[in-house]
Amino acid sequence: MYFAKNLRFLRRRAELSQAELGDKLATDYNTISRYENGKSTPKLEALTKLAQVFEVSIEALRNQDLTQPVAGRDRTGRTTAQQERTIPYTLPRPAKHPLLVSVELDGTAASLERAVARLTALNEVVAETD
Repeated sequence: MYFAKNLRFLRRRAELSQAELGDKLATDYNTISRYENGKSTPKLEALTKLAQVFEVSIEALRNQDLTQPVAGRDRTGRTTAQQERTIPYTLPRPAKHPLLVSVELDGTAASLERAVARLTALNEVVAETD
C-alpha cells in the first residue's frame, strides 16, 4: 500500500501544510501526521475527501505509487484517455450584463460536454449583444 507516501507527496505538491489539509478534512494536523506516518488509516469518508481534494481516485491514492510517473498515466492516476477527455476551459471576457445560469449534471462526461456546449453558445450570444 502506498497511501502514506502518496498523501505526503500530494500534500507537499499542493503546497499545503498538515494543518491546512486537516482544515479541508475537518480534522487536525495530528491526524494528517498519523496518516502520513502510517500510524493510522483513514475511514472511507476521510479517504473519499482526500481523493476529492487531490483529484485522484481512491484506488490510485491507496494502491499506486503516485510519486513515480507510469506509462499511460499521469501522477493523478488518470489514464491518457481520461486526460484527452478533459475539456479545455478558457475564461471568457466578462459580460457587461452578467447572467445567472443553472446547469443540471448527471455525473457523466456526456452531460458535462452538453452543459459546456450550451454555456459556450449562450456566452457567444451574450458577447454579440454587448
